[in-house]
Amino acid sequence: MKGGERGAPPARTRKLLGEALALLRAGKPQQAGELCDAILAFEPNQPDALHMGGAVALQTGRLDKAIERLGRLVRLQPQNAAAFGDFGLTLLTAGRLAEAEQALGAALKLKPAYPEAWLNLGNLMLATGRDAGAVDCYSRALKLRPAFAEAQGNLAVAQLRLHEPRAALENARAALKRKPGMVEAARTEAEALDALGRPDEARAVAEATLRRHPNAGFAHYDLGTIALHYGRLNEAAAKFRAAIALEPRHGEWHRMLAEIVRHAPGDPEIAAMQRLYDDPSLPDGERMHLAFGLGKALADAGEHAKSFDYVLAANRLRRRQFSYASAESDATFADIRAAFTPALFAAHGGTGVPDPAPIFVLGMPRSGTSLIEQVIASHPDVFGSGESRLLNQLVGRLGGGAGPVRLSEVMGRVSEAELRRLGETYLNEQRALAPNARFIVDKMPGNFLLIGLIRLILPNATIIHCRRDPVDTCLSIFRTHFGAAGLRYAYDLAELGHYYRLYADLMAHWHALLPGFVHDVDYEKLVADFDSEAPKLLGACGLDWREECRDFFAANRPVHTASSAQVRQPIYKTSIGQAARYGDRIKPLLEALGPLG
Repeated sequence: MKGGERGAPPARTRKLLGEALALLRAGKPQQAGELCDAILAFEPNQPDALHMGGAVALQTGRLDKAIERLGRLVRLQPQNAAAFGDFGLTLLTAGRLAEAEQALGAALKLKPAYPEAWLNLGNLMLATGRDAGAVDCYSRALKLRPAFAEAQGNLAVAQLRLHEPRAALENARAALKRKPGMVEAARTEAEALDALGRPDEARAVAEATLRRHPNAGFAHYDLGTIALHYGRLNEAAAKFRAAIALEPRHGEWHRMLAEIVRHAPGDPEIAAMQRLYDDPSLPDGERMHLAFGLGKALADAGEHAKSFDYVLAANRLRRRQFSYASAESDATFADIRAAFTPALFAAHGGTGVPDPAPIFVLGMPRSGTSLIEQVIASHPDVFGSGESRLLNQLVGRLGGGAGPVRLSEVMGRVSEAELRRLGETYLNEQRALAPNARFIVDKMPGNFLLIGLIRLILPNATIIHCRRDPVDTCLSIFRTHFGAAGLRYAYDLAELGHYYRLYADLMAHWHALLPGFVHDVDYEKLVADFDSEAPKLLGACGLDWREECRDFFAANRPVHTASSAQVRQPIYKTSIGQAARYGDRIKPLLEALGPLG
């Protein structure tokens, strides 16, 4: 073993390490890295040179070199928490998420009071769609280091993903107070203001960021998303194109542009996306977004087989980002059916808050929920609150906030006072958004899981269940990139079909258990005969017909869902009957769906 591997390094090594550290602190990482290379040439396992050299390689974008050096270091020093922390960050940067999670877990096991590792584990949670886990990690980092601006800014991002814009705004502004000019926190502040329906303030923040960073693509992109949410599609497209012109390697920006414009055959934007997709140096995360974008653009151009090949590739890449087994969903649905029984409703039939203000628009994603919400919320007596997670949060409170809730256990011991408190909390928080509205629409599709709870806590609420052809629904889901973690079933055709069957069976359960409580609205009937079906829809909500509802696509209200561009168009029928286009490519879906009554 050489001298540098035991005890203090020899004098020559100490001198070179000191010079390398001075260069690094002086902002000269390349020269610092060269000195680390020189040390490792004669002492290949010198731990300080491995650590600094790996960190420099990460800083300068040489990820393979960083992984090799830091990986060697953690094998040499399995008790070195800092080495595992930097190794985990490097693996995370390289997109090797499962390995990164192992390394960061090892760092925190060795040193639980390690705020940087909690920050990076939170970032990994965000990257894999575990937003609640990210909140926990960032909160731990802040408990250890209350002035940790990066952790506070990223906490705001996670809260925004969890549909908690008020908390996100508060934390983004706190991060900016601690670290003025923090770009990510300013972007989150604008996004939170947008989500809170304060577009002028959101735009002012985004424009201020653009003035500070005129050549940053993200500044244009953020202004584009605000414009998109308010239906200004031409403005949004122009901003997305400006962002891409400045930084063309962002696959997500290409995807967002593709979602709001219609591409013709031979469109140069399609060719640009294909060239970037074929670039072997492009990270898989960006390639995934491009594949979704190409799927949409080529479908516009009528190249359906080629379009779906890209969609399949996009879903394979997305599916790799997290773990999921259909058995998880089997257990969830079985738990719900076991919780909500005739005996439960016999025991608690007269509980809850009788206020009729809440309207729940629910069903599978891509079943027409955004369209139907837009029609209802165009009525002057109605406020559309978008996709609220409030009902899920109330379920978490029922379970005490510790881990996943088993409804079959919780509902067996729930009291009438608790059910009434839940109803009052839901109404108070929703009414705070629109104190003068007669009705308030909650358009969280996944609330179909909680129809039984709605009946107990809000017995006079209206339930609008959106139905659409099963194959069309599933294919529309499969063609869409969802940022939320809750759709882990969506990226494999067989898993998607299996989940749809669980949904269909649960809806049959609700209809049998609560006859007349759920109003079914068929997407196909609505788009085929809007003038007859739309008044029936409003009537089910206790509303009279208003002409504003006919022009729902012109409503000046924000839409923050995957359908934000589609609901700005008049009724169209081109998304009906998609199965014939794809032949055997969708066989796994058809087999998983099986016969549906």
